[in-house]
Amino acid sequence: MYHSVAENGDALTVKPASFEEHLDYLQRAGFTTVTLQQVIAHEDGRASLPAHPIVLTFDDGYEDAYGTALPQLQARGMKATFFLVSSFLGPDAQHRRTEGGKGFLIWQEALALRDAGMEIGSHTVHHRKLTDLPVHDRRVELEQSKKDLESGLAQPVLFFAYPFTSQHFRARSAVRNAGYRAAVAGAHGGGDRYQLQRITVHRFTTVGDLRDLLGESWATGLTTGGG
Repeated sequence: MYHSVAENGDALTVKPASFEEHLDYLQRAGFTTVTLQQVIAHEDGRASLPAHPIVLTFDDGYEDAYGTALPQLQARGMKATFFLVSSFLGPDAQHRRTEGGKGFLIWQEALALRDAGMEIGSHTVHHRKLTDLPVHDRRVELEQSKKDLESGLAQPVLFFAYPFTSQHFRARSAVRNAGYRAAVAGAHGGGDRYQLQRITVHRFTTVGDLRDLLGESWATGLTTGGG
């Protein structure tokens, strides 16, 4: 789970040089990037996966997803899944949303991610924690974001990422009822397809850290729903 790739930023902002090192390591180690759609198709018995599959995800939809992450992924023939907050997508560069000195994607850039073969998922309408919301508001965050993204991208949006990785049974049920095929959480997720566990990559995550996090013990814990 990545967020932003930039020189400056908070603890969840990975420096471009570090991001390149991560991607180079994954390539050397024999990992193959796949989409969530491929993972779910495999679980349903409709497709096979390569020997060492890995899903790279990006939450929030920062501008650098297009300007920095995408070129590095394309240079290595890699793919990733980008979870976008629908209301944060600006119509053009003049109306780009910014927050804390960082810009978010505009629709033209989101379409470029789509056209580059990247997978696009929903991260709600307003990036609100689903576990704090009443039933109606939770449903709007899920259904409206899906509708808006599908309309703008002209393709189905099948996957969801919980804001702040916060989820519980009612939130998972709401995601399922909204028509998503799977959802990703964080370290407190599991193997269930509506709370898929992810490793958080932060500013100080080294290649050695990444290697350890992707080791056999972590993979075993994920498979059995632990971790």
